[in-house]
Amino acid sequence: MKHFACIFGVALMMASGVAAQEVQTTFSGEEDGVEPTPPETADKPSDEESGVYSKRVGGLVWLEATAGPSRWNVTQFRGLDFIPPEIASQIPSLVVTGPEFGAALKFRAGSTTVGAHFKRSNYDPFDLVTVGLDFGFLIRAVPYVHPTIKLGLNYYTTKGGLAVGFEDLLTDVRTDGGGASIGLDLRIPIVKWVSLAAGFDYSLIGLAIRGTANVAGNEQSITGGTAGTAISGTFALTVHLGT
Repeated sequence: MKHFACIFGVALMMASGVAAQEVQTTFSGEEDGVEPTPPETADKPSDEESGVYSKRVGGLVWLEATAGPSRWNVTQFRGLDFIPPEIASQIPSLVVTGPEFGAALKFRAGSTTVGAHFKRSNYDPFDLVTVGLDFGFLIRAVPYVHPTIKLGLNYYTTKGGLAVGFEDLLTDVRTDGGGASIGLDLRIPIVKWVSLAAGFDYSLIGLAIRGTANVAGNEQSITGGTAGTAISGTFALTVHLGT
């Protein structure tokens, strides 16, 4: 019996030593007693720093390429007051479609992006060139898929022809104008430095047409205009630079 008690005591002391080694807890003396101090734990990395794959888009500088279909009702508002009646009566209803390609440079601060974009829509028989400022608001609190609201202030001009076809009546023709756009995207982060987005843009476009016409044997400067709305689908590939 004594031998059994000795063996049991040795086993109990060994088990206590192992438990003491596994739980590395320190104690600090206080006036009211002894309080245990839990072991320090290492800081966990955030989702954006934990690896190549990320739940949220990042980067301070964004380089973006876009492409998609576009449809423009060129003469939707051709009866506006700034269009002279003699010019408006000669403008046929015109709706054009074609592919649109573009690029953008953006800077991100938190959930906001600010930058510039360039687009070229290939219509027939002319192209519409767009240069403007781009403002974006991301909902980064939603992981994996970020809804994004976009606003744009744009300058427009045409290349290769006129939007309303006065080439036979006017010489020294210039066509340009301005407008604004609003859009909605869904952006998906792929890896830390790449994301994809799909959405649409709705734009209001106003163009002024300036040229010289021969009226009753005299050359006169003619100014007209047209306005309409455009809608385009947008597919974007974005490269994110910086931390």
